[in-house]
Parts: sequence; C-alpha cells; structure tokens
Amino acid sequence: MKLKKITAVVLSALMVASASTMAVTAADIDSTNPYEQHAAELDQHAYTGSDLGSTYSQASTVFKVWAPKATNVKVNLYATGSDTEAGAEVLGTYDMTFSQDNGVWEITVDGDLKNVYYTYSVTTNGVTKEVVDVYAKAVGVEGDRGMVVDLDSTNPEGWDTDSNFTRVANQTDANVWEAHIKDFSYDASSGVSDANRGKYLAFTEDDTTLNGEGTFKTGTSYIKDVGYNYVQINPFYDFGSVVEAGDDTQFNWGYDPKNYNAPEGSYSSNPYDGNVRINEAKQMVQGLHDQGIGVIMDVVYNHTQSRESWLQQTVPDYYYRINADGTWSQGSGCGNDTASERAMYRKYMIDSVTYWAKEYHVDGFRFDLMGLHDAETMNAIRAALDEIDPDIIMYGEGWSMASTFDTGAVPATQANSDKMSTRIGFFNDQIRDGIKGSVFEATGKGYIQGSTASAKAVALGLGANTASGGNWKAQEPEQTVTYDSCHDNATLYDRLVYSLGGEFNERNETYVQMSKLASSIVFGSQGTGFVLAGEEFARTKLGDENSYVSSPDINKLDWTRIVQYADVVSYYQGMLEFKNYFDPMRTTTKSDCYTSSYDKKGLIISQYTDTGFTWDDVVMLYNNSAEAQTATIPNADASAQWVVVVNGDQAGIQKITEVTGNTIEVPATSALFLVDKASYDASDIKADKGIVKVEHINQTTGEVMSTVTLTGTFGQAYQAMASSQYDLYYNVVGNSDNTSGTYSKNETTVKFYYEPNLLTPKDVTGDGVVNMKDIIAIQKHIAKIDTMTEEQIALADTNRDGIVNMADVILYQKHVAKFTDESGIGTVTTNYFDADGKQIADSTVQKLKVGDNYTTSAQKINFYNVDEAKLPANATGKVKIGNISVDYYYNFEAVQSEIHVYVPTEQTWVPNFYAWEETPSGTVQDTGAWPGKTMTPDTELGDGWYSYTLSNGGNYNWIINGKSGQTADQKNYSGNLWIYMKNGTTVDHVDTNPPA
Repeated sequence: MKLKKITAVVLSALMVASASTMAVTAADIDSTNPYEQHAAELDQHAYTGSDLGSTYSQASTVFKVWAPKATNVKVNLYATGSDTEAGAEVLGTYDMTFSQDNGVWEITVDGDLKNVYYTYSVTTNGVTKEVVDVYAKAVGVEGDRGMVVDLDSTNPEGWDTDSNFTRVANQTDANVWEAHIKDFSYDASSGVSDANRGKYLAFTEDDTTLNGEGTFKTGTSYIKDVGYNYVQINPFYDFGSVVEAGDDTQFNWGYDPKNYNAPEGSYSSNPYDGNVRINEAKQMVQGLHDQGIGVIMDVVYNHTQSRESWLQQTVPDYYYRINADGTWSQGSGCGNDTASERAMYRKYMIDSVTYWAKEYHVDGFRFDLMGLHDAETMNAIRAALDEIDPDIIMYGEGWSMASTFDTGAVPATQANSDKMSTRIGFFNDQIRDGIKGSVFEATGKGYIQGSTASAKAVALGLGANTASGGNWKAQEPEQTVTYDSCHDNATLYDRLVYSLGGEFNERNETYVQMSKLASSIVFGSQGTGFVLAGEEFARTKLGDENSYVSSPDINKLDWTRIVQYADVVSYYQGMLEFKNYFDPMRTTTKSDCYTSSYDKKGLIISQYTDTGFTWDDVVMLYNNSAEAQTATIPNADASAQWVVVVNGDQAGIQKITEVTGNTIEVPATSALFLVDKASYDASDIKADKGIVKVEHINQTTGEVMSTVTLTGTFGQAYQAMASSQYDLYYNVVGNSDNTSGTYSKNETTVKFYYEPNLLTPKDVTGDGVVNMKDIIAIQKHIAKIDTMTEEQIALADTNRDGIVNMADVILYQKHVAKFTDESGIGTVTTNYFDADGKQIADSTVQKLKVGDNYTTSAQKINFYNVDEAKLPANATGKVKIGNISVDYYYNFEAVQSEIHVYVPTEQTWVPNFYAWEETPSGTVQDTGAWPGKTMTPDTELGDGWYSYTLSNGGNYNWIINGKSGQTADQKNYSGNLWIYMKNGTTVDHVDTNPPA
C-alpha cells in the first residue's frame, strides 16, 4: 500500500475532553495509557451475536449497533442515498433501545424497508454524530448512507451454482496475478466494451481480444491462457478517495476504507443504487470463476480513510490505538492505526472477512500491512475461514512497524511467523529485493542486474525462506509469497530502467532477458507465486514509483504489449507450466529432497534429488553474470544425461535440447533447468508447443543483432514485430513474408532487416549508384531546369525535412567525396527561463529521428507563469540534423486561489486551512506551520461559510482541520476551491476542482 506522508496533529482539547469521561474499571490492565484502559473497560461489554447491522425481511427490519458509551441512538430512514437525488426525503426517525449488558442499541421497524437508506444519530459525551452503520452491507452514492438490502435479490443468474472454480488445496498451488479494476480494462486495447471499461463488468467479458480484432486474447481469457489461477484485486470495498458519481478520469488504488462491507460504487454502472454495485461485484467474481480463476480480495483493516471514520464516531477512541498523550499511533503512515487486539474490532474483522467469503464467494484475502494486526486476531480469522472452507487463501504484508499495541499483543509480523498458522502467508521482501534491488533505492541493483551480493537472498528464497540465515524464517513454504513486483513501487521493467538507464517505453533486449530471469526465480521458487498484472509483458508506468493517485493513463494496462513482448509472455507462461507440473516445488512442508547453494560469482544451484515424483532429479541453475559460467552439479557424475526444459529463451516442460555431464555451461543472464533424461523420457511428455525464432539482422553487415524466441500451442496465432530497441539507431528496410501465422510442429524463422539510421543519399537517376549524375539531377530540379518525379523527390530528400534543396545537395556531395554520412538522429532541447534569461528548471532533451515530428510543452514551475507573449515559434516541428533549442519564458507571479469552506452551523467550529507544495528543493508550507491559517467567516456567502486567499506557486496540497479532526491529505489541486464539510473530516466539492 501507499504509505502517505501525513502531518501529525494533536487535537489536545478534544483528547482531554474524551479522556475525562473514561470510566476505567478494568483494574487488571497493566497499562498507564488511559485509552487502552478505556478500551479494556468497553471490551467487558463485547457483543458476541452475529446480527449487528440491519437484518431484513419483508415483514420488518431489525437494526442493531454496538455503541456502549452512547447516551442516545436513533435510526434515520431516507428514500435516497443522498439529498441531491430526485425523490429525496426523510422517511422517519426512530429511537433505539439500549442493552447495558452488551452495549447494543436495537430497534425493529415494521414493514418492507427494502432499498430504504438509513443512518444512525449517535450521541456520546453530549455530541451527536450522524453516521453510517459500520456493518452496512449496502450504501448509497459516496457511501454516506447505508441501505437496507435483500441480498438474495442482488445475486446474478447462476450464483447459487457458482462452481466453475475449484480452490487449490494448498496455498503453494496458487499463482497470483495482482490487478486493479480500472487498470485492467481502461485502455481501449483491452477489447472490453466501452460501457464496461474500468468497471466490475469488464471481468464478465470472457472473449475479449486485442483491440477487438479477434486474434490475441486479452482480459480474463488471457489470464487463464497464461496460466495464472488467482487474481488478487486491489481494494474494491467502498473507499473514500474518489467521487463515485464523478468522471471516469479519477483514479486511486483505494487503500482508504470508508465502508468495509459494501463494494466501491465508482466501479459500478450506477453508484446511486446500492443494489447495483453488489450485483456487479458478484458478477465480477462469477466471471473470473467461469474462467477457472479464483479471486483474492485486498483488504485494509489496519487504518481507515480518516480519524473521523464511522467507527470513531460510533464508539469514540475505542477502535484505534491512541498514545497516552492523546496522539494517534500511525505505524501505517496514514494518520491512524486500528486496534485489532480489542474484542470488538477483532470481531469486526472476522465478521467482515467471513461475510465477503460467504456472500461474494471470495476465495482468498490479502491483508494490507498485516504487521499492524496482532497474531491472535489473524489466527482467529484463519480459524473462521476454515469453518467456511479451509482452502480459502490467506496472506499479507508482515512488515514490522512502530505501532502502539495494547499490552501483551503480539504483532503479526515475519519475525513472529512461529506464532501464526502456517497457512497464513507473508510477502517475502528478502527475495523481492534480492531479485531486483531494494525498493527503497530506485537505482539499486539486485541479482538479475548482476549483483553477486544478492545471490544469497535469492538462494534462500528459492526454498521459500524456510532455511536459517535470512532476514526472516518461514515455518513452512505455505508461509511464503514469492514476488518481485506489486502495485507498490516501480514495476519490474521500470526498475530495470531506473537502475541501468534507458527509456521506460522502449524495448531493451538486455532488460527483456533480465525479466525472464526474474520469472524463472519467482516461479522456480517454493511458496505462492505472485506477480503484478502485466509484468509478463514488461509493464511500465513510465517511471511512476507511487502511482496511487496518478492518472488512469499512467496506471492502465497497455494490452498492445502482449504482442510487442510476446516472447516474455510465453516465457512466463512456460514457467507457470513448469511450476504447475513439478509437484515438489509446490510442497507445503520443508523437503529433504531439496538443496540450494550459491557462490561468489552469482551462480546458484537449486536441486531436487530422488523426489519420488515422475521426474527423479531436477537441477535449476541460475547465472546473473554478463558472461557464461560453468556450474558443477553436486552428486552427479560425468556421464549424467539431462534434458533441458528451461533456458534463457524458452520455458516449460517440453524438451528444448539435451546435455551431458556434471559440469554444465550456463549462458549469461539466464536460467537453465535440467531433468535427468531417464525419468524425463519415462514421463512421456508430448510436444504441443511450436517455436518461432525472430531474427533482427543488420542488412549492411549481415550480423544477427538479436534473436527473440516466441512459443505457443500448435494452431495458436503469432505476430512477430520489429524491435523498438532499434527504432532510434536503425531503420527497418525489409522483412520476411511470415511475420504473422500460427505455431506448428516445424520451427519458423522470421527475419527483420535493418540499416543504420544514417542520412545516406539514394540513387535518383536509376543507374544503381550514387554519383555526380544524381547531384546534377537534383541541382537541375532546384533550378527548375528539370522536374523530378514524386518518387525521385522522396529519394532526394536526404535530410528528411520535406523539401529538396541545397542542404540535400551538400549531403550528396559529402557522400560522393566519401565523407561519413550524417547521423539520422537529432535532438530537441527544451529550456525554461525567467524574464531575465536565467534558467529556472532543468532542460529536457529528446532524442529523435531526423525528419520525425516533435512537440514540446511548458512545464508547471512553482511561482512562475508562462509568458504567453513569448511562446516559442518552434514549439512543434520536424527534427533536423543537430540540435533544436526551444525556449519557454516565465514571469514570476504568485497565484491567488480563493478557498471557500462551508461548515454546518451545528458543528460550531472554525476551520484551519493548511496547504503545502512539493518543489525540487523540498516541501514548502504555503500556509506556514501546522495547523495552517484560521479561515475568516465570509458573510457575503452566508452563515457557515469561511474563506481564505492562498498565494502560492499554483499547485497545492491541502488539509482542513479543526477541533473535530482533520481531512485526509488532498493532493495536487490548483485554482479556486469550494468545500462542503459533511462532518469533521469528510469533504464534498461544491464545484468541480480538477487536480492540476
């Protein structure tokens, strides 16, 4: 998850007031923290029933809410989910009855309340808050009202027989593809219908193809075809960071929970109707099940969107860890840590997870920042899921983080793996960083980039970290999730570009080879295999390392890359086939048949001996060196015969070649998987994969610059492409006539021919040579003595500027005189100056082919505005020989933004406005130190309105705060702002306020 930078705030007046009301009777609690004592006292009134929330029948609806410190609770009924909808009205308000024994307020309202919206008005310490039921299973638009729901009526057709997916018996049998609902289908290349792109229903379209052209599978059929059997879906409970009824360009990962037990509305076709999001979320699960793919739900119980959550407003200061001095524990980095060790939040987590498992048929759960929960709660969740189905998967982030746990609580971290069920997995950050380098050092290198120091971490990870000597030790392989990338941090391919240089959106054959090596490690390891969606086609976010709130265009899956990187896709597919076939790799327990070793040169040997499986001996060799290395196989003799099933180009279970001996050469930056020949032959594996070799040839020298190997099932379509790696320095001048076709038993070779990208004059006279005759013909054309044909003009335009003139003649003259031809690469340098000509930002340089079109744009620079009167005439144009300088000029001017905030008069507090901006030189506090500037009542706008004029560089981040709390960080805004405070921390925008 994204660890947000948040400004700590101590609302001392509020905390002191809350602390003074605590009736601490739990004398046996060995703690001086009054908040912990307060929670312990409330735990004595914990409710054990399974009927909190609204329980619907046609005859009546029962409402129950646990609020043991409340002095009054009412249920409010509404016709709609918001006051802005047609037909909005209050249907009634009813007093609820309190049970002192269990702290539950209850009422039964007669009549059929199906689809009626509701809230609770909870009065505690003399303050009344209107809140959404924390157990609400359906909500209205923006999640500000719960809804009474007949869950049976939300089931899609066939839901009762949703049985097309069989859960794996062991977590080690799972291979997980992590996806975000909007990323998955936002791009038109997905082939998903316009109406469903970026929505739940995209997962119901089971026959999508690239650009809808019918050839290459995309979407769920692609996932199935590659071999993943589970999709982990980023949060799809109701979160608070997007406007559900807003436009489709909004984006957020969703790690800011608002209503835990209802689906997010922005992914539905109608966020106003609480039934629709439920039905469509179920259809999403059903659609994946129909493809034989399980659903793992990403859940975030460790923090909420803000401190003024429905949990906090219902039972103040109970559900969160608060330090003795009133400051909030925030190991999550999000301003609040929930307290899983407390009875009613532990119950809440169990109830919530089991609800999703039963009602939505969810097949597994990934726990965000699991180390902020306690081990007892996680084990209790495992036990509760086992009662439903022991094959439901469970894993999480077991990082150690500073949080104020209650006395005696044991964090659910890697270090405490021995205190947790062996069927609760931990993400293995040691092998993650071992493979590609630490996620905290963008330019750092790991094993696949050649770091020999990383060999140990990889060798341990291949055995699921069950051996001693690592940063942490798993008790069994099921406790390990092996991965190299996820939604956090840079994608694998972007990380390679960061650490080694190059362009994010350009194919680099070295990085492709490293990606394949990474795949051979992830799926050559014990434990649960896991990848970020699109890793297998070299997914890029153009270097964005933290895209949690970046645009959908940055985050989306570009499905065209399944063709551009078809060799990587087929390699991952082959590795999945290997792992799924070779049972010992999916062992749930530490195996005596497995050993691993590594040396100082980065050579790793991972070996299975006398496995008792179809294959007796399997040796997996890894070489991260830029040169071939020789490996000596332990306990093998010189006559040993081996079948190669995985090498640097191909992967799977089909024979590639055979080798003999106990000393084997492993090619550079490659894996080599060997199976003893006798047992391989006995396994009688049938060849069903065809091979297409794509050669990229320098036509001038005849050199094969690189070869790409594509593999696919017989009869499956292939499409070979020229390599984008050569786009800048070469020109494609030809290819064989078999660039597309189908895989067959016979190996196919496709050839692309390239010439260096030079401005080499062409023969315009047709005599087969470039000489003075061509120069004379061009000069006569320029002098209008003779006229050349259109074809001749195109040949003569050597500098690619669209015209034939003396510049072309000079290039011909140099060529005839045997000077080296000019490079066909030009540069465009964009500069940024103030009014005095002083550079105020780093120049940007584009390398492009001469003759290509270029475009530039002005940067947004804090405290400067572009001088519109001096916009460069050459902001766009054609690339020429040499360099083109494009200069933008700016005037210094602080931007004035009017901030208007409405606080409902019953809240009786004055808002502070805190704003800051991130600049190249660091953070600038535009409104001074926290808590910022107190806003001024605006009588012209009316009661409850406050205003403030912000003077800054134009872009800003902001927080509204006051005695009732603070909003979450609001990032990257510009211009005037109109805010409506619905409660202490929930904001609504009166006018649209598009991010800058």
